[in-house]
Amino acid sequence: MSTTEKSNRLRLAEKALLLGALLLLSLVISPKVNSQNPGGQEQVIALAQARVEQFAQQFSDMRYEEDVLQQKLKNNGGVEYKRETVFDSLLRTRFEEGHLRVDEQRLVQKSPAHVDQRPLLSTAGFSTLAMIFHPYYESSFHFTRTEDESLQGKMLARVHFEHIQGRPSPVLYQMIGAEKPLELTGAAWIDPASGEIFRIEVTANSAASDMGVKTIRAELTYGPVPIQDEKQPQWLPVSATIDLETPRQHWRNIHHFSDYRKYRVTMNLPGAPTQ
Repeated sequence: MSTTEKSNRLRLAEKALLLGALLLLSLVISPKVNSQNPGGQEQVIALAQARVEQFAQQFSDMRYEEDVLQQKLKNNGGVEYKRETVFDSLLRTRFEEGHLRVDEQRLVQKSPAHVDQRPLLSTAGFSTLAMIFHPYYESSFHFTRTEDESLQGKMLARVHFEHIQGRPSPVLYQMIGAEKPLELTGAAWIDPASGEIFRIEVTANSAASDMGVKTIRAELTYGPVPIQDEKQPQWLPVSATIDLETPRQHWRNIHHFSDYRKYRVTMNLPGAPTQ
């Protein structure tokens, strides 16, 4: 391949990358808890799986505010230009052929008065990153419990995971006219007693190299969050940071999630009494 062809291919790849998004899709299957090895690797993973399923069952439609800061970075790490947008986001779960799918929809709630037309990376779906630990993907990853670590004043189980090539991945890189699965490596910090996930870090070094992507890194943090009309707070995503690098560009998006509430639809039918 000539130098000119490589250059044209790289420019096309970066254009596709900027128009794309990272989306997470999942299927929910009932987890099995191994009570014979409490606190062990299998028990920790099973508890995390149970947490995911419980959330999907109790909050099939979750609405929240999502503040997204998109940045184009300089070589020295400074910000070349940026844009901040606030979305009214909706996380929905739905059954298809006996399985439950999870997706995210977003509507712009607040955007800059003057929108800079220079390109920025678009990312979405990171509120569901914990689906890596969903039972459906149990055979798609190697899970290894490593040394416990202290985080936020609590001793947590650190679980390393690595995607098995050729198996389904919950993370997709959406390009123009195609969706490419990303092979992920990373770690999660999990409460060994409750299964609550405190943090997840993932890296995809070479999965999208044919599209000009050098590396993708993401970090998601969780915490207790009050939900409107709910007595008890829920353990939910608080923030997500995504870094994506090509040989010539560096992009960083920072998501903040807040104002969680159950999504409800009210319909007024003609002739029906009002409530």
